[in-house]
Amino acid sequence: MSKIWVGMIISGIGFAAFRGGLSSVNDIIMESSEQAIMFVLGLSGIMAVWSGLLKIAEESGLINLLAEKVKPVVVMIFPKEKDTETLSIMCMSMAANIFGVGNTATVFGIQAMKRLDRENSFSETASETMCMFMAVTMSSIQLIPVTVLKVRSETGSVSPEDIILPTLIATAVSTVTAVSVCRFFEAKGK
Repeated sequence: MSKIWVGMIISGIGFAAFRGGLSSVNDIIMESSEQAIMFVLGLSGIMAVWSGLLKIAEESGLINLLAEKVKPVVVMIFPKEKDTETLSIMCMSMAANIFGVGNTATVFGIQAMKRLDRENSFSETASETMCMFMAVTMSSIQLIPVTVLKVRSETGSVSPEDIILPTLIATAVSTVTAVSVCRFFEAKGK
């Protein structure tokens, strides 16, 4: 894979040099670097706001309330998981994903996965619950796609929020598909 990346970089630099000379390659690299830094700074600002709001929601008990509301669905998806604390952490990870705050969801997801790994006796083979949790986390339903909204806003979209409904539909379909595929392979393995 690294050979492919090196080849793409070399061919890109070669093409740019052929089209505009080496000085234009340097100008393009500097301009792109500046744009990348500005984009990351802008994105980190919006992520900080959402992470702060999620932290407030967590400390005020709103996340736990949401986790309690989602718990019947989570118990249905993960019927073999009996540890209530692990289920709560899984619920918080899923709630963070729903609100589009992936970096916070990752923290909860890692905590949940460590607990699931301990319950699985640190086996080299993942348990069905671990596989299902990974599938649900990776395909998670998103109500507010914060990163995509920011990208659309930064690139001059007239209506960056137009992405919300299609994202909700697409992520709902992907989550249902992920759960269905996991259930299929669970049944096939028995």
